[in-house]
Amino acid sequence: MQSKFFVKTVICATALALVAAGCSRSDSGPENAGTTGGGNTPAASGAFGSLTDICGPGNAKGATARGVTDTEIRVGTVADPGFQGRPGLNQELFDSATVFTKWCNAAGGIAGREIKVDLLDAKLTEYRARILEACQNDFSLVGGGAVFDDVGQKDRLECLLPDIAGFVVSTQARGADLMVQVVPNPLDTLPVGDYKWLAEQFPDSVNKVGALTGSLPSTILVKDQAIEGAESQGMKVIYDAQYNAAGEPTWAPIAQTIKSKGIKGILWTGEPENLAKLEVGLADIGYKLDWIRADANHYDQKLQATGGGSIANTYVRSTVYPFEKASENPATQQYLDLYKEYLPSAKAKTYLGVQAFSSWILFARSVKACGNKVTAKCLLDESKRIGSTTWTGGGLHAAMNIREQKSTECFSLLLANPKGFTLTDIGANDSIFNCTEGD
Repeated sequence: MQSKFFVKTVICATALALVAAGCSRSDSGPENAGTTGGGNTPAASGAFGSLTDICGPGNAKGATARGVTDTEIRVGTVADPGFQGRPGLNQELFDSATVFTKWCNAAGGIAGREIKVDLLDAKLTEYRARILEACQNDFSLVGGGAVFDDVGQKDRLECLLPDIAGFVVSTQARGADLMVQVVPNPLDTLPVGDYKWLAEQFPDSVNKVGALTGSLPSTILVKDQAIEGAESQGMKVIYDAQYNAAGEPTWAPIAQTIKSKGIKGILWTGEPENLAKLEVGLADIGYKLDWIRADANHYDQKLQATGGGSIANTYVRSTVYPFEKASENPATQQYLDLYKEYLPSAKAKTYLGVQAFSSWILFARSVKACGNKVTAKCLLDESKRIGSTTWTGGGLHAAMNIREQKSTECFSLLLANPKGFTLTDIGANDSIFNCTEGD
């Protein structure tokens, strides 16, 4: 495609950082320096995907920072699984932390230091309290994310707690210091390739678009950003609404409104369970949309488990290599194998799980590079050096610009169906992704 796929626009909006990256570009650059390409190596080797020697024995010494000793390094992972309104919310962040640390420690730790991970449950409303705990105990935060991450940033910065984030939500977190996003989600750029593709494929829908999100300030801002992206590609949003953030007792009224307005496409911001329930409501009244566009967090089995046969015409923007094609991508297959070995009861096939795992890989490589001088500054400097402009987590996702913390232009679209997800032909020009350069 020769058309523009990336619109630059300064927006003080919150994006849920539920976009991770997905195309493997060249094997050159800091991420792959001194590594071998491809091959699914045994977990005990401490190698992952295209990266060798992530974890293993060593002689690292020195109590150089809080949580760091000669023999161990203590870190924290934040998530919201204890939230009563949605039990298990982002549990996959804890699961990836558990799988990675078990694997890494079995291989010898990070240069000989064993990882000790604190799973910090923010329960949606207790983020600041968990940050204050981490400030007492942990060297860094790794691979986490929480819905209300704005309330603890001041405390995190005051105690000089670095964060190699799994995802960030608020504008305060997205613009915060002492942080590296493994999937950069800056405030001044907005990927729009998927909106353009939808407008081209469904021209009859462009003047009949709706936007829906939960009644939370953060998700409302994400929805507003989605509207701006869609309108930049010629769409017209004629229905802009919010639903109860915890879900509706019945989705029939919203479904009827969508039908009565003749909506043909929906920009959805939220969770897979609520989207699935809306699709059930639409199916119950016999109304089918041309398309639903959802963020990457909807690449989740919860969508099918909740919606069953009602799931239809649902496109999920993704930048990770799909689980359905794991046999074709060694890193994805190894990720699934490690889950099976170290936490078989967990749900491995989640987008955020992959994103968090990439954060852990970057953290481990950066700490190893720091050697006997493990400090917050060294961690962040090495993360940006190692990540550079081609970070793929060993092949899990698209090339990320960690050094400059820029958004990726690469994307794929996964079409959800009652049984799972399939790749959509979007004119891929880099592996399975469209990475067309934009203006």
